[in-house]
Amino acid sequence: MTTATGARLIKSYLSTRQLRHFRGHHDDEYFFLVSANHGRLHVHLQPCGPSGAAVQVTITGERYYPAEQRCRVASLVDQWNDSAPRVSAAVFESCDPRLVGVLAERCYRGGDVEFGPSVDQAVQSAVDLFGRLRMLMASRSDDARLLDAG
Repeated sequence: MTTATGARLIKSYLSTRQLRHFRGHHDDEYFFLVSANHGRLHVHLQPCGPSGAAVQVTITGERYYPAEQRCRVASLVDQWNDSAPRVSAAVFESCDPRLVGVLAERCYRGGDVEFGPSVDQAVQSAVDLFGRLRMLMASRSDDARLLDAG
């Protein structure tokens, strides 16, 4: 797969799924939003690798989590990573030290799985992850709220 092929895969996926999408800041980067019962997810697709031969799928939630809950969030992410094949998640620092974010990602390199089903599976996995995070934060004994990312 060449960079041009990676870009074509992305454009074909967006067209086939009839997704309203937006261009990102980088060449051949696109993103779209997915509505889930716990909020929207931001899905980014971009060719990557030394020659752009792979496509990086990165999914983030629309909310950040209180930094004081980082250990709880990271524990859930670690548990989820153990059970989520081919998709990995990580906790990341926000520019606001009071907040942390979570992302799920998958790198598509071709092979025996087609691109469309690979992205669909990554999105479904992320829906599960962010749903679990929502339940974790809702189960807190205090009344702290999630904070909007935007």
